[in-house]
Amino acid sequence: MAMPPLARKPASRRLTSVLYTSPRPALEADEAAPGTVEAWELVAPVRPDTAHVRAPRFLDLAGELATATLIIAGGVFAYGFMPVA
Repeated sequence: MAMPPLARKPASRRLTSVLYTSPRPALEADEAAPGTVEAWELVAPVRPDTAHVRAPRFLDLAGELATATLIIAGGVFAYGFMPVA
């Protein structure tokens, strides 16, 4: 008994010349051309230096320093209980 082929037939290829000769779609009137940048995108955001901005940065730095101090002090304290052989 002959078995039918399991592989599908390959899809027919389109010629590349047909692909590249097709007309490009026109851009909408309100659509910007690719690669253009609007004026508001050129301006770099600057963080204002106010009390409401400085406070979280200070608390973040203070928390980091407190955590580092506790970790180092805990290591020194634990090292005192370890016998040196």
